[in-house]
Amino acid sequence: MEYNLVSYLTYIPATFYITIVIGKDLNNRGALFLMQMFNNNEALVSTLNKFLLIGYYLINLGYAAISINFFHQITSWLMLAEELTFRIGLLLIGLGFMHYLNIFVFANFTKHIQHFFSNNTTN
Repeated sequence: MEYNLVSYLTYIPATFYITIVIGKDLNNRGALFLMQMFNNNEALVSTLNKFLLIGYYLINLGYAAISINFFHQITSWLMLAEELTFRIGLLLIGLGFMHYLNIFVFANFTKHIQHFFSNNTTN
């Protein structure tokens, strides 16, 4: 049996599903966070939230696709489970890291971002 093929056919849909579901949830909940940070500027928050979601999808789905090249040769069901667990775990750690990095950036640079957008919208 070709265990690597089974792992790929399991891994890709699982990671795409996880990435898309988490992305939609963060997008919905993040809008409230961004509204507070950007003084209820709906146009700015909507645009920024869409950019963040697109970047999130590109980075995470790209990582999921590329990481298949680094799967080990799988020769048993146990190895298949171990490889999938490891790869999906890495994806989840990456998602969490990116989420907290975004919060850190917005929490520390909100005033600079607001100033940038207020200067560009008045010109």
